[in-house]
Amino acid sequence: MDAKDLLRIIEDGENAELECKAAKGGLPKDVWETYSAFANTNGGIILLGVEQKGQEFFPVDVDAKKLVKDFWDGINNPQRISKNILVDRNVEIIEVDGKEIVKIYVPRASREDKPIYIGHNPFTGTYRRNYEGDYKCTKEEVQRMIADQSPIPQDSKVLPNYGLNDLNMESVRSYRNRFSSLKPDHPWNGLELKEFLYKIGALGRLRETNEEGLTLAGLLMFGEERSITEYLPQYFLEYREKSSDVPGERWTDRIISSDGTWSGNLYDFYFKVIRRLTDDLNIPFQMEGLFRKDDTRVHAALREALVNTLAHADYYGQRGIVVEKEKMLFRFSNPGVLRIPLQQALKGGISDPRNPTIFKMFMLIGLGERAGSGIENIHLAWKEQHWTAPELIEEFQPDRTILTLRTTSLLPQESVDFLKAVLGKHYKFLTNDEVLILVTAHQENYVTNTRLQSLTDKKSDEISKLLSGLVEKGYLEPNGQGRGTKYTLTEMFHQKSIGNSRYNRISSGPNVNNSGPNAANSGPNENEQTKDHEKVLLDISELARKKKRLNPSEMDEIILNLCAIKPLTLKELSQLLNRQMDPLRKKYISRLLKEGKLEPLYPEQINHPKQAYMTRSLFTNQH
Repeated sequence: MDAKDLLRIIEDGENAELECKAAKGGLPKDVWETYSAFANTNGGIILLGVEQKGQEFFPVDVDAKKLVKDFWDGINNPQRISKNILVDRNVEIIEVDGKEIVKIYVPRASREDKPIYIGHNPFTGTYRRNYEGDYKCTKEEVQRMIADQSPIPQDSKVLPNYGLNDLNMESVRSYRNRFSSLKPDHPWNGLELKEFLYKIGALGRLRETNEEGLTLAGLLMFGEERSITEYLPQYFLEYREKSSDVPGERWTDRIISSDGTWSGNLYDFYFKVIRRLTDDLNIPFQMEGLFRKDDTRVHAALREALVNTLAHADYYGQRGIVVEKEKMLFRFSNPGVLRIPLQQALKGGISDPRNPTIFKMFMLIGLGERAGSGIENIHLAWKEQHWTAPELIEEFQPDRTILTLRTTSLLPQESVDFLKAVLGKHYKFLTNDEVLILVTAHQENYVTNTRLQSLTDKKSDEISKLLSGLVEKGYLEPNGQGRGTKYTLTEMFHQKSIGNSRYNRISSGPNVNNSGPNAANSGPNENEQTKDHEKVLLDISELARKKKRLNPSEMDEIILNLCAIKPLTLKELSQLLNRQMDPLRKKYISRLLKEGKLEPLYPEQINHPKQAYMTRSLFTNQH
């Protein structure tokens, strides 16, 4: 890295992957908290010799060589930190404007090394990173990291007090029928039940005592829900389907493992859900010779996504498995973060499933590809359809992995037409990458550097240049700082949408696709109501747009009045109030939610991409 690259990082400011410290008085004590936090999350960069003034960062005079020596002394001291995961090249001195800055790159620690902690006690010295900074991990978070260290998979554990009476025998018979149909000549077909279950990993023995019992994989795959939750109280499976875009409308189809009408195990959940995921896919059939082939790469990708969700979940974690289907997306969410770095998971080729026995059981009946190829196959399927690239993210507190598959075109004509309408003759001067960025911001309400890395073959620094260029042109507005910054379309796009109901993002509310099949049915009364809402929203928020400073109680009242008209996303509120999204969320929305004055439109998934907020009274009236 040279001085130019470092200056760009400094200009971006602090974020979840960057921490700047002035270090004027020597090596800061809290550098170890940041080291722990980066190592236990997704890695990051620590800059020593950079001072923050307001929202800007400046190099300052420090003794860089002494800082480097003190840092190496500390990180190699087991009394100070549990483990050094750095090598020499991770620490360097870079000169910027005549001043020396110490750059420390902290990689993401392997699961075998986590947790990285300060002192002798992981339960008091382990940190992680979020957009607020470093935070001390809870006891449960540390326990999950320690559990993932083990080379012995969690699902191979033998449960000596669990046996055949805890299984749903109809599930077992169905599995054996599928196995024998797929592999009619396999020698396992002639085995007795117990021996068959032992071969596939559902049954095991403790070698020390020769005591027999179900494995955790066997209990999860074929068990009765009551037996599973006796051992794993947090266990929960849920499928939710919504066929309408109407805000606030409840799910049109829902399956949960605890309703008592079926076994509640993973095997039966898979087959109940996969049919619903694929039964109305609007994918052209293919031909194999003279025969029609209804099963496409997209069908296979959805099977892969569902198997991966079940095989990678941490069943000791919180909030269970949730699979969602909406008009234009599929979402797969499971407890537990990835056991390999996120970027490696996206590239494919390497896999570290948390439950390899469950994965093996699915593979034995022809479900699931070889380890490491799942995400790659899903990407290929979505690329083949020219759909928006899959999005894979990790969340913490609690730990979750979320895969979102959108069936929207990579460059939807609606969004391209919108850009052309706003930019006019300037549209033709945009590069293909710039069009993709603006379209993504329009379709998904915002765009980030990380998201664009999954959509393009460009590196983070190249994307940063593109984003900065669009900000300079006045097309994007940054909210937050650093590579975690969310970029939204600027006011010029909002004004165009206000003047043209075809492109109106605020009037449609979250989840409404104005180009959908029912769009033509919108009568004049509905259009008039939309215009009335636009005017009311603009009138209510006029004071906030005109005044940069408002009394917090005044702003509270304006927000609550706006959200009483209709559910509004953070982006819509930001545009109406002329305030940046990140400060608006931290200072007002989060507090109003805690006080119970606002309610999220999607309370069961706080980070839903279409999350919107409404006043308590509106929420009560709609439900």
